[in-house]
Amino acid sequence: MSLPLPNDAQVDALREVANIGCGHAANALSRLMGGRQVDLSIPRVQLGGADVGALLGPDAQVVSASLGIRGELHGTLLLVLPRADAGALESLLLGSQSVDQAERDSVVAEVANIAASACLSALGRLTGWKLMPTVPTLRRGGTGGALALATADMAHGVVLEARFQAATVPPVGGQLLLLLERDSARTLLARLGV
Repeated sequence: MSLPLPNDAQVDALREVANIGCGHAANALSRLMGGRQVDLSIPRVQLGGADVGALLGPDAQVVSASLGIRGELHGTLLLVLPRADAGALESLLLGSQSVDQAERDSVVAEVANIAASACLSALGRLTGWKLMPTVPTLRRGGTGGALALATADMAHGVVLEARFQAATVPPVGGQLLLLLERDSARTLLARLGV
């Protein structure tokens, strides 16, 4: 049984939720990258999490960080960066110094934590709820593996997705996905009055 969304107002409300949350995450990323501009795409709403992989395109090598959501909403926030973009972000934040893989992983995990915290804080202000991310889990490899744990319970949920691109050299781009469990999506829509 999929999540019923009988009218456009509900889809528009979810898209606005994604816009607010991902917008705040993009602002946090901009501050981390020295104030460089971070452009955000128009968010997409996908009903049912079974085909989340389609949002990421064909299987590619990525670095992803998955964070659970604590509070009145339940689901996962996922930051996905193509491998080259993750490397550019790591170099930008770590400089030219030689660092080991553990330090690189730590930097990407912290970026994900800051972006997730900004996103959930904005959604908390919108709803009046206290929302917090769990500790990030970092994965390097194909998109299929990156999504396996994040989407395990999402067959009937809602996915809010936005792409971002930072004005850096080399460029840093990726995707933010907010995967909400079915009951959480219903609770959120009720809270928003749609």
